[in-house]
Amino acid sequence: MAVQMEDESTVQKNIADKLIAALKTGGFVLYAQKILSLGASQKERPFQEVLVRFKEEEEKLLPPGTFFPMLQEYRLLPYVDRWVVSRIATWIQESRARNAGWPTPTNGVNLSEDTLREPTFADFVAKHIQNSKLPEGTFTFEVGWDTALVHSEPLKGILAKLRAVGCRFTFAGFDGSDGSFSFLKVLKPDFVKLTYGIVKDIGRALAASERAESINQKLHDMGIKTIAEFVESHEVLDHLRLVEVDFAQGLIIGGPQKLA
Repeated sequence: MAVQMEDESTVQKNIADKLIAALKTGGFVLYAQKILSLGASQKERPFQEVLVRFKEEEEKLLPPGTFFPMLQEYRLLPYVDRWVVSRIATWIQESRARNAGWPTPTNGVNLSEDTLREPTFADFVAKHIQNSKLPEGTFTFEVGWDTALVHSEPLKGILAKLRAVGCRFTFAGFDGSDGSFSFLKVLKPDFVKLTYGIVKDIGRALAASERAESINQKLHDMGIKTIAEFVESHEVLDHLRLVEVDFAQGLIIGGPQKLA
């Protein structure tokens, strides 16, 4: 048993060493999943959620889902978040250089809990926005609902700093419960992602449609735009438009595509 535990520890350390090296040598790759505007206006700039994958997982050298828990355990996620910001800024510069009329998309970037407590992250983002001359709204930082609740104090600080340089915020996993709206009034994100539970039966059950419409209207009254996640059918997509949800994301719209 002791030998087995030692072997597992060695394997974990090897993976951690690979992750650290990958941060320095481009061992990660970015994917993007489209977030579709459901409004009538066609003037919305492209919107996408940016996803990070580890090349060794992509090449089937590691089991899927191995790297994220390891990054979390070794407190490496803030470095990954910085790498994502830097890589997106470079990708935008390269894309604009190839095509002067290329529309700079809004990029949803997930932030880790550790990054919320990282005092220099906002300055790092501001530097890349300034150096790359990125338009306002290029970065929309996404935080999970539970993370926002638990880490509301550091979130307030980073939210204020990043908004000052033109960034926006999304809270993901919003379930529309009664107490949740009072929390939103305090932090007031720009976007809220509705849980799958809110939208999955829309169009099939009157109560589900009415609940989705009510939640959506309350958020709009607060000046918050809404995004439906995990949209898997045209029927759901049509009903989301009827209740005036602002955006939708899911496989029916498009899966993750390699970005850079």
